[in-house]
Amino acid sequence: MPQKSDYTQPELFTQSEDSGHYKPKLPKNPFFLRFRNYEKALLLIMGLVLLSIISFSIGVENGRRIANVENSANQDTYTIQVETFKNRQLAFRKAQKLMEEGFSPMAFAKGSYIILCVGKFSNQESAQPLLIKLQRAYANCRIRRL
Repeated sequence: MPQKSDYTQPELFTQSEDSGHYKPKLPKNPFFLRFRNYEKALLLIMGLVLLSIISFSIGVENGRRIANVENSANQDTYTIQVETFKNRQLAFRKAQKLMEEGFSPMAFAKGSYIILCVGKFSNQESAQPLLIKLQRAYANCRIRRL
């Protein structure tokens, strides 16, 4: 008859925590495991579109702020428009002539025309004396905003 001993043979596969074997721990119901692969791709695309829209709208608002600052700075600046040219060489020659006469000419393009102006003034009243002086030589000159 077999004798009983104090030694018991362990099971081949034990369920105890301290068995010394690596047992990976599964995360408890993670968020992205609930979705299928195509749903994950759609969520990613929607997120990117939303991020693009938000960044675009922030950029537009910043651009408006910058434009408003530039417009408010230019609103208070006046100049005297002397002549308008279609030919660049004629506008350049007339600007040289005005410089020789002691004025500070400015030329800028508006559409296909080059507008030749003289001086910068903070208000229209300060431009009036020069306008009267320039009207003797240039009949159609006028005060305008920059």
